[in-house]
Amino acid sequence: MLVGRGREWDELFTVVGAAREGKGRALVLHGPPGVGKSALLTGVTETCAPGMRALRATGVEGEAGLPFAALHQLLRPLLPGLGELPRPQADALCGAFGMSAVRADRFLVGLATLSLLSNASAGTPLLITVDDAHWLDPASAEALVFLARRLESEAVALLLATRNDAGLFPLPGVPDLQILPLNDADAAGLLARTLPKTVPTVRKRLLREARGHPLALVELPAALSPCHLDGTTPLPDPLPLGERQRKFFHDPAAGLTDVQRDVLLLAAAAGDAEPSTVLRACTDADAARDALFEAVSTGVIRLDQREVTFRHPLARSAVYHGTSFRRRRAAHLALARSLAPDDDRRVWHLAAASVGPDDAVARLLTELAERARHSGDPATAGQALRRAAELASEPLERALLLVEAAEYAWMTADTSHAETLLKQAEALDGDPRMRARVLGLRGAMTHAGGDPAAACRLLLDGARLARETDAELTAELLVTAARAAWAAGDPATLTQIAELGAGPGPAEHATLRRFSRHFAYLGSLTPQQPGPARYRHPPFDAAAWLLSPLPRPWVWPPVLLPHLTGGTEAMTAAHRSAADALRAAGADGALAMSLTSLVALELVTGQWSSGLANGVEGLRLAQEAGQPGYACHLHALLAWLAAAQGDSARCRALAEQSLAVAAPHHIASALALAHWALGLNALAEGRPDQAARLLGDVVSPGGPAEHFMVGWLVLPDLAEAWVRSGDPAPARAALARFEQRADPERAPHLHAPWHRCRALLSTGERASARYESALEAAGASPFDIGRTHLLYGEWLRRNRRIKSAREHLHQATTHLHMLGARPWIDLALEELRAAGDRSLIEPAADPASVSRRLTPRELQIARLAARGMSNSDIAAQLFLSPRTVGYHLHKLFPKLGITSRTQLYGRDLS
Repeated sequence: MLVGRGREWDELFTVVGAAREGKGRALVLHGPPGVGKSALLTGVTETCAPGMRALRATGVEGEAGLPFAALHQLLRPLLPGLGELPRPQADALCGAFGMSAVRADRFLVGLATLSLLSNASAGTPLLITVDDAHWLDPASAEALVFLARRLESEAVALLLATRNDAGLFPLPGVPDLQILPLNDADAAGLLARTLPKTVPTVRKRLLREARGHPLALVELPAALSPCHLDGTTPLPDPLPLGERQRKFFHDPAAGLTDVQRDVLLLAAAAGDAEPSTVLRACTDADAARDALFEAVSTGVIRLDQREVTFRHPLARSAVYHGTSFRRRRAAHLALARSLAPDDDRRVWHLAAASVGPDDAVARLLTELAERARHSGDPATAGQALRRAAELASEPLERALLLVEAAEYAWMTADTSHAETLLKQAEALDGDPRMRARVLGLRGAMTHAGGDPAAACRLLLDGARLARETDAELTAELLVTAARAAWAAGDPATLTQIAELGAGPGPAEHATLRRFSRHFAYLGSLTPQQPGPARYRHPPFDAAAWLLSPLPRPWVWPPVLLPHLTGGTEAMTAAHRSAADALRAAGADGALAMSLTSLVALELVTGQWSSGLANGVEGLRLAQEAGQPGYACHLHALLAWLAAAQGDSARCRALAEQSLAVAAPHHIASALALAHWALGLNALAEGRPDQAARLLGDVVSPGGPAEHFMVGWLVLPDLAEAWVRSGDPAPARAALARFEQRADPERAPHLHAPWHRCRALLSTGERASARYESALEAAGASPFDIGRTHLLYGEWLRRNRRIKSAREHLHQATTHLHMLGARPWIDLALEELRAAGDRSLIEPAADPASVSRRLTPRELQIARLAARGMSNSDIAAQLFLSPRTVGYHLHKLFPKLGITSRTQLYGRDLS
């Protein structure tokens, strides 16, 4: 048992004990260097070894540029089990480890890691320790993050140790354990074990210098001479703990021969590599082999047929940094010469060995970055571009590389690093093209940060700079500016964007011209424009704009534009494909933006279950990535869904969170969505006067939450609120403004809500005809259809057409049950009672309605199981292990009122 670590042992044994019972857990240990994280990992491995299989990996600073290096360390003992994995997973893992030419799909690699470990734990629980996780290569770190967040019913305990200043760890959603320095009494006890006979003055000095760090207490005495320890020679002064830890691990190598030290340096530069890799880089392989064995005898390294490992990760860093740059450079060059020309590790070693500008190596790094981009690996692409920028000789080229690297940093949610890279680029060159790119990315970041108006100004400035030279960049900047103008509720700026995009000039772009027609139409909707809209919106046919190997959602058109101007189905499918690609790439920052648009489309088209799952995921990612602009939109969208399903308290809480950001930052679209959610909630609670006030704020010119397009969606609810409150006149005025501005007769996508509004405000047979028109209109969502049937049924009952009223009210309950729209279901049932329907039986609790009881993960699994997919197939689809799928199925069966998988097959859970 380690001294002074009772609390830490309790936490670690809890995680390990859960794994023994088949409940997978992960825990991140974090603390400063030398605090004892490695000793805890070693101790728990030795203590828990009986009955468990131990696997380990160690992050290495010099190996951080070698994709999947640490993952290979971890999984190498399990590679004989590759044959038990689904073929795509096995192929991805083989590609990651250089065992085949298959592209290493990042999500499939993560899933293969989970599956391989799940299979291995079936007979014997696994204890996995990962030391110095802050030095993991990004690809391995991503796979381990994937694993840590998905351990559920596997007999796996995952323990990761990292420094406090690490960027990736601790992990959101994964428990962490802060490892603190020892208190004075425990530190004295540990030193007494290490130096039982030293003089009190030396012990006191060492305790003061070590400051409770166990590694220093253990290693400092080993670095001191007997004269120091017995008090004959004064101890060196000062001994800063952080500066001396490398010396602690480097000193044991001081007595080795030059050959032995050279071999150790090669091993440190190469990482925990196979002995053959190190030996190939040596000029005299026989002497190097002898040197390795001699280094083993000193305790500096451990050696087996598979790898050379240092006795502690800091020892490797100390060996590497404890020598001159000249010798480190020679080691990297030797390793580069020993690797095949097409091995990416060769490029990284050449980059590490480069001194000053080296355009040839910079080109190799940019080519590597392009390969990483096409394979969906923004982290590696960004790292390669940053190093390429350091080596490029031309200032403009360096600046452009830095801007591109900043984009990848932002995609992976490292906003502060992206901003630093942009500042470096700006200081290098003032070329208009480079400045336009900087303005484009900074504008997109400003929009995500919650200031769409300022973002729009930056983006338009960038578009004007690029207009004469770069059509593609101009298109991206103007579409991004339109997205910001939409969020700011600024149709006049949309008119300017349309003019810039459609005007003459060298930078003509076909897609931009199509978008410009939409932007011109939207710009004409401003209340300041007299008369009807000047433009007709063309069909929205730009789904291909979204799709690329690594989608960039900040250059997508405004949120909800596809729904309001046609093309919803194709654009929703394109958004889903883009989200899948970004998930696979681990581009969390970009994924949050992508999901914001997708959730909006899913909610307004009635795909609520998927919208909820994506909304919760997107909100978490936006908050982690520091994107309050997108987070407040997702808060508002989820508030709307809570209102529609009758969860009033949750609606109000989410709307308040949205308004807290949207109001001070003047994010008009989020303000409008939050007011819509609160208005819908008031309507659901039977408070139509309050609903009319809240919804009127969105529709009325100059209203506190006015938005020129969200108002279209709000209008049917506003009309219903005014009618239920007994004062339809304001609703008629709002409908008149809408008809004047939007010309809904020529907009098929607006037919259903438009006819419902007109029906609510009509009397006699004209109302009946308009209700029928609303029900016949194409493209209406189940929510709209259900509520139209409800309103029509109410109108029919009041007009004593009881039989027809009952038919429409039953239709209403059927559609509303599909969504779990509880307040409107209750209204329909009340109307049925008033219509004399004595059955009062709600539609059968089919899975589509019961699915409200399922978590988003359970619903995903149930849908796939209903299609007849096996646990293995479902696991591959959702990036889980088959055991986790089985665990969720066991939990969801009772919720659906079934007892077997057979009863689930073929049921509609859409």
